[in-house]
Amino acid sequence: MSASLAPEHRAAADFVAASYRPERDETGLEAIEKAADRVLEETGIRFLDDPQTIDVLKQAGGVATGDVVRLDGAELRRIIRRHAPAKFLLRGRNPTRDTMVGEGAAPVFAPIYGAPNVVLDNAARVAGSRRIYGELVAAAHAAPGLTNTGQMICVMEDVAENRRPLEMLLAHLSHSDKPFMGSIASPAAAEAVIDMTAAAAGRPAAPGECNLVHLINATPPLTYWPNPLKCLRAIALKGEASMVSSYMMMGATAPVTVAGALIQGYAEVLAGLALAQLWRPGAPVVMGILAYPFDMRRMLPNFGDPASQLVQFYAAELGRRLGVPVRGDGAVTSAKIDDAQSGAEGGRVLSAALASGAHFILHAAGWLEQGRTVSLEKFHRDAAALAELGHGKPAESPMPLDREIEMEIRGRIAQS
Repeated sequence: MSASLAPEHRAAADFVAASYRPERDETGLEAIEKAADRVLEETGIRFLDDPQTIDVLKQAGGVATGDVVRLDGAELRRIIRRHAPAKFLLRGRNPTRDTMVGEGAAPVFAPIYGAPNVVLDNAARVAGSRRIYGELVAAAHAAPGLTNTGQMICVMEDVAENRRPLEMLLAHLSHSDKPFMGSIASPAAAEAVIDMTAAAAGRPAAPGECNLVHLINATPPLTYWPNPLKCLRAIALKGEASMVSSYMMMGATAPVTVAGALIQGYAEVLAGLALAQLWRPGAPVVMGILAYPFDMRRMLPNFGDPASQLVQFYAAELGRRLGVPVRGDGAVTSAKIDDAQSGAEGGRVLSAALASGAHFILHAAGWLEQGRTVSLEKFHRDAAALAELGHGKPAESPMPLDREIEMEIRGRIAQS
């Protein structure tokens, strides 16, 4: 990681990695793989309401009983290792903003994803809107430490749900020329955003390159819902990247122990990563296994708990054994305001992601209140802290969006 940082920051980055990354535990990693293989073989994964996915898994040796498919974990790993790229180029509208994702490259940082609420600089709490979304994209573009402007930084509550994917696309293309993330609102929305982003980028498809990365979540325990499955297929067939993640609450949607959560999460993501390769060999993927202890009294996850950092370290090692890029979490916190708790929890999680060698770090700026809120103040503070790592490039005004592309997107929004 530190080799890609400016010289004056390498010593600090090396210190973080040396201080926090535990010794590689080959025996423990093999035990997790074997236990996950047993889960896949004996329990299987539920693939809801998607016969096409079940059919392709059966062709790869899976045994289906209704919507549950029992799978051979060793075969899934062979498929992934044979086809999934170890790194890929994520392209921006401006070629100077392109970012490599994978081993040996600098980590990619993207802001919070999915917050319905916004805390403004004057401390007012409001619902997300189209105007605020554009301001957040512009802030992400202006922040040197954020090399990706993300997706759904806040929910556009003043825009009809069916119009949001293209409205967000227009915001990312109008206010920035950095890479960003694609929509998973529906397979049709994913394809529309992929096609319009390709038109805006204006560069032909090339092996090892793509324009968007998409967040595809399993639903713990051991389930994939129809929309993520159908989006995964559509995205892979288009040659775009999928970040296949298991986001678990330890003691609620996953076992309470670190080992148990790793076993379940690894089984879940193996299935999704292999599916992308079955749909299109060589489709870019990122692996994410993340887990946070669940407080049964408050009925909320505890972000920043040290157990989550152990999960991050082992997840990164499992990803390296597979040979695929790995996801990490950024400055996530349970705090309701940007205070000492916020800084301590977010700092611990981000440090663990960096020390683990994670390649794509989501929720790197703005996260508050278990992810229900994006704070503008925290967004700017987190982004400034990332810039201190020496990563990214100085802010410049984005390239203007081609007028014909803009009008076509606006026309599609009007028709939706």
